[in-house]
Amino acid sequence: MRHSIVMSKNSLAKKAGVPTGISYRQAREICPGLVYVKADMSKYLATTKSVRAIYNKYSEKVIHYGMDESWIDLGYVSYREAEQIADLIRIEIMYTLSLSASLGVSYNLIFSKIGSDYRKPNAVTVITLDNYKKIVWPLPSSKLLFVGAHRKYQLLGRGISTIGDIAHTDPFMLSKLLGKAGYDLWQYANGNDNGFKPNAEQIGSIGNTITPPANLHTTHDVSAILYLLATAVCTRLKKHKLKTSCISISMRDQSFNKTTRQCTFITATDSVNYVFNNAYKLFVDHYEWKEPLRSIGVRADKLDSLGQLTLIEWDDCKPIVDVSSRVIDLTNRLGPLNVEQAATTKEMVVSADDIKP
Repeated sequence: MRHSIVMSKNSLAKKAGVPTGISYRQAREICPGLVYVKADMSKYLATTKSVRAIYNKYSEKVIHYGMDESWIDLGYVSYREAEQIADLIRIEIMYTLSLSASLGVSYNLIFSKIGSDYRKPNAVTVITLDNYKKIVWPLPSSKLLFVGAHRKYQLLGRGISTIGDIAHTDPFMLSKLLGKAGYDLWQYANGNDNGFKPNAEQIGSIGNTITPPANLHTTHDVSAILYLLATAVCTRLKKHKLKTSCISISMRDQSFNKTTRQCTFITATDSVNYVFNNAYKLFVDHYEWKEPLRSIGVRADKLDSLGQLTLIEWDDCKPIVDVSSRVIDLTNRLGPLNVEQAATTKEMVVSADDIKP
């Protein structure tokens, strides 16, 4: 249970103030009567495919976004017709799978996504050229696709709190603040999603995290964990025929304070030892051991295909510490360690078809 997080919650837990993404321990502190249900991935995947089969009845063009969201292109139909079709989809899901579904109908992908989150559960929201300013613009900036916690606080620092604020902000200023993403967000907030092309096949990053059965107290133990993580990340890089030119580590102490550090390489690599050496150096340089370490992760970014790269001399480098004995020592004391995988695409999408039960 040390690494369990809230993946979703029902309406009662939501009313009690339990958000998605926090740890199980934190959720129990907010709501002592919380009932925890372990995820059934096999059932989840089977249900996902059943829901997708329903979508395919209504359109030949369906864009899947993550595990349980999709865009359904209905072609040139009226808003009224699209709303009726959305209701048919919602009702079929409800009566054939005993699930509720909320759908958004709009003239672009970004606003239809907002519409699907606007009213829950089991509802259809229509966002048009005539009403989007009334519906979309008053919403918090975090309701806009690709505005996560970090960007939300970056925007708040400039007095930008709503989607409407983004729409009315100088796009040059947003670009200066957030890079290319700033201009994209300005476009999305104004109802233009021409630059948004969801693609679940392009992997943008690969990461692995470990929350061991007990907190870590020594750099000796952390080095063993980091080697396991580097091995897992590089194995997946090789599987997808990719190399990385940027790695980062995330460190969370026992008080759940999180620190992230990264470094870049001149030439990309998939070398376990090279990734480990850099991850280990990041940890030694930046973790001060004010508290024991609860979890640690390694992520590879700036990925390139192997076909575009050449071998480099550090692909055969050696670990800077004797990790083999440390891994054996740690697993003998703590038992098998659970490595949690995370792969994101350039549009933060994961294909359900790539995930096996």
